[in-house]
Amino acid sequence: MTEKKVLAFYYAWYGTPWGTGVLHEWAGWNSNGYNPENVTCGRREAAITCYPLDGLYDSSSEYTIRRHIYQAKQAGLDGFIVSWWGFPDRVGDSATVRSSDATLRKLLEISPEDFNVTLYYETAKYGGKSVPENVREDLERICREYCSSPRWMKVDDRPVIVIYGRVMNQMREACDDDIEEWKAIREELMEKGYNPYLVGDSLDPAYIECMDALHTYNPIAFTTRGVDLSSLYRRISRALHEAGKIFAATVTPGYDDGKVRVRTLEPRRDGGYYIESWNTALSCNPDWIFVTTWNEWFEGSQIEPSVEYGDDYIILTRQQVRRFKGV
Repeated sequence: MTEKKVLAFYYAWYGTPWGTGVLHEWAGWNSNGYNPENVTCGRREAAITCYPLDGLYDSSSEYTIRRHIYQAKQAGLDGFIVSWWGFPDRVGDSATVRSSDATLRKLLEISPEDFNVTLYYETAKYGGKSVPENVREDLERICREYCSSPRWMKVDDRPVIVIYGRVMNQMREACDDDIEEWKAIREELMEKGYNPYLVGDSLDPAYIECMDALHTYNPIAFTTRGVDLSSLYRRISRALHEAGKIFAATVTPGYDDGKVRVRTLEPRRDGGYYIESWNTALSCNPDWIFVTTWNEWFEGSQIEPSVEYGDDYIILTRQQVRRFKGV
């Protein structure tokens, strides 16, 4: 029987000039022309609709990571899925790439034994090689460099790698038959001694052929359009279980990206949307729950403590995790 787990998507692209990680400059917080050097009523200007309770921080600093692990365990989370933008020596030395890679490595170094770490594979379209070539090389190197860590999330000793919809789309655009391409990549990895447990970002049952589990990143893509998410979840959950595979249902507290793009809003309703999101997920027999997000401040989907909500979403998450696990 699959062990029930709850993990949150984790973003590692933030930097400050006083940071003790790999960045020593403003990063992330200053998107879209915002200037954190400007301070009004005790808050720095930033591209966010809520404000972190601990202030603007440096993602790759050990202090930040230890604080986040402590708070996540208070919330009952089993681990983080780190937004990962590639190996710096392959993709390029941008702040996002450097910080996400360094943060992932630091998490693997300092996380406690009962805290799982994996990555969210964000892009395979870069450099002069094709998307399938990059996927092959990235997955092999991820398995070789990261997955041997005792902190890496595993299923039956197979390392879990979560693949974002952007990579799924890039593969679909690059191949005549992306499902066959995924299967070919997996066969090549197995010949080299690697057998990752791939979790794809799709609710299309066709991907059961080439993935070990499926999820969708953010439910608001459906709920803001009036789509019945529960019927979608039930259909894919049933299909995955019939194939002996895993369904990861995603929950989120709400959404507000008004500081970074044309606004999409899903109001939190004092925690009401989050509880409804959990109700929908739990009604569909999930094996895992993914929380969108721990700290995607640009899109206002964070459960990390904030000035506006304190630790409300830590408490709400802990309550729902206990309900899911029956403890």
